[in-house]
Amino acid sequence: MSSVAGRCLFAIGLFAASNAAFAQPACTKDRFGNAVCPPPGGQCTTDRYGDPVCSPADGGVAATRTGEIVCGRGACVADIRGEVMCSTVPRGAATLDRYGDAVCSEGCEPGAAALCVRPRR
Repeated sequence: MSSVAGRCLFAIGLFAASNAAFAQPACTKDRFGNAVCPPPGGQCTTDRYGDPVCSPADGGVAATRTGEIVCGRGACVADIRGEVMCSTVPRGAATLDRYGDAVCSEGCEPGAAALCVRPRR
């Protein structure tokens, strides 16, 4: 096999492997070792007691400065003051500007524990 063909096959394999990794949901384990997975497009984390908490579909999840888990309709980020702010739209992005303030797709809103999902085993 020529050097160029070998490099092409390597690049194709690397691309396929990286896409397979992104296709997997961000599953986590509870304190008993049971696997739990989020709704489609969501994320899961564990609270201070080791219990899983997941975002709604296409939403985000984050911990506040006091350790409370809150969720949002879109991605969430903690601002410079430690407040968790989330995008107001599903699959929306959230980031910090150069001053540490949250900037979100379609605007930001505070994360809320009421939006979180407690997965069942």
